[in-house]
Amino acid sequence: MKVRVTVENYQREVLDEAMPVLVEFFADWCSKCAMMEDIVETISVKCDKKLKVCQIEIDESADLAEEFQVEAVPTFVIFKGGEPVSVANGVSDEEVLLDMLWQETGLQI
Repeated sequence: MKVRVTVENYQREVLDEAMPVLVEFFADWCSKCAMMEDIVETISVKCDKKLKVCQIEIDESADLAEEFQVEAVPTFVIFKGGEPVSVANGVSDEEVLLDMLWQETGLQI
């Protein structure tokens, strides 16, 4: 399941989460983000109870986008223990994102 994150729930949903978190910074107007929607959904389902998948809309949560210096969308950030450990920008396939998750968190899918 994907969780929509804003400034109001960021601390609870991302930083305080015990399991690894994949955050997608996206924009409603972004066609590349729309291309990633099915892949992000698939990862969310495959990794249920092992990984939390969160989405942050950059116009809605501009302060968070600025904090992470998001200059292109989609941008993916992996958090482990409340700390960002890896960042990737642009369109990726499912295998690339899963490999990044495995390398940074040891998550077996």
